[in-house]
Parts: sequence; structure tokens; C-alpha cells
Amino acid sequence: MPISAEGAGKLSAAVVKRLRQPFAAEHLRWKIQTRPQEAQADPAALVVVYVDARSVAAHLDDAAPGQWHTEYRAPPVTVGLPALECRLSICGVTRCDVGTVEPLGKAGSDTKDLYSDALKRAAVQFGVGAFLYRFPQVQARVEKSGTTWYITREAQAELRVLTAAVLAGQGGLPRFQALRVRGYLQGGVAEVSGAEDGPPPIGEERGRKMEELLTRALHRSEWQGEAGHDYASFILGFAVSRLADLTEEEAKTVYRAAKVLQVVGGEVGLTGSD
Repeated sequence: MPISAEGAGKLSAAVVKRLRQPFAAEHLRWKIQTRPQEAQADPAALVVVYVDARSVAAHLDDAAPGQWHTEYRAPPVTVGLPALECRLSICGVTRCDVGTVEPLGKAGSDTKDLYSDALKRAAVQFGVGAFLYRFPQVQARVEKSGTTWYITREAQAELRVLTAAVLAGQGGLPRFQALRVRGYLQGGVAEVSGAEDGPPPIGEERGRKMEELLTRALHRSEWQGEAGHDYASFILGFAVSRLADLTEEEAKTVYRAAKVLQVVGGEVGLTGSD
């Protein structure tokens, strides 16, 4: 909504209302907040919702186009972690806050994260992102790939359901809950998240290899003639459009399930070295 000539240049009630508006669901992300216990049979971790700095800047552009700017400087007092102060001015009103970051040891990453955290914290002073406090604390299932933990695709699907409920203003949500997939859509959960939110996919070449393996594995079974991605959807419980998009663990799960049909003779690996 554009700013009227009357409201331009001042922080009016209309601008404040726009600043406090919830973000669209596609701009909300989830991250793991606590380290899972590897010894757990079904590991889970506390996850929190957040928005990135680019979404915050885009929101400011929508709420007060051409009427905001930032200044960054070292805070007057620093103790412990690296810190950066952001002075955010919107329609002539300036508020500030300090961003901090855990040193990662990667070139440039600490500096970029400092600026991002400082901007987001300063924006909160104007009510940007206030709606995030509506979200309950959530414990979601996680999985490990290499040395990194990720939220499982199934848990991400439920987080999207929770996000929609919160943004719709549904009441009665618990302050703490453990997510377990129950299948919200007929045929399983659809619209799973992209690879950037989880372990890397097996890719095109290995996806083709897996299609060939499944064709042999499902031969003379009730699934004979069916597409490999349809069988994968049945086994994993969510819609799979391409085998190339599966993660390593998902691909192995599907192939092991096919082997249970006892139509494959001999082990055929799906790892990158095979």
C-alpha cells in the first residue's frame, strides 16, 4: 500500500500498522536451536521460527517505500561476542539495537551475519516480526547427514501446517509440542521443502540409476510398471515428483523397501562411490 502525501515523512499509525503486519508464510524459516542427543532412537530438537534480513528489508520497502535507511557502527560497549549497532530510521524516527554473532571461522561470514542480526533486531523496535511471538515452542524430529543436523522433511511439512494455523490466528495452540507426521493430505504430505533446507539430494545421474534399480526391484510385483517416484511417494509418505530430489537416506529407505519384495538378487549400493 503506497504512503499518501499526507502520511509521507512521518511515522503515522498507518505505517506502524503495516510494519507490524505478519510476513507471508514463504518468508518464514525454521532452524534447530538445541543440539539433539545422537543416542536417541528418534532424535528431536527444539526448533525456532525466524525471518532472514533480506525478507526484513523487503518488508520495510513495502511498509515505508523510500522512507527508511540504516547506519551501522560499533556499539559504545561490547562484552564477549562480536557486536554491531544498527540505527534504523523510518519516516524520520530512529531506533537502534545491537546484533551479535557466534564466530564461525569462515571468511566474511561473521561480518555478514553481524549486519543481518543488527538490522533484524533494530526492526523489531518498530514492531517488525512481532507476530513471531505467537508461535509456540516446538520440538521436531531431526536427522543427521555427515556432521550436520537437519529438520526432517516430514517435520518441515508439519511446521508448514503449524505456520498456516498461527498466521490464520487459530487459538488454543500449545506452547510446546512435539511434531509427528500424520499425513494432512490424501496420499501423503505434498509440497516438501527444497534441498537448501535439508541434506543434499542424490542428483540427476543417481536419480536415473535409482529408477533403473527400482524397475528391476519391482519387476513381477504389484508395483510392476509403476513409476519409481510413485513407489517412493508410497514408501516415504509424501509426494515425490523426481527421484533426483531424494536425499541419501530417503533413497536408501525406498530401495530397502523394494528389496523386501524379494525380487532383487544381490546388493546394489546407492552411495556416491558405487
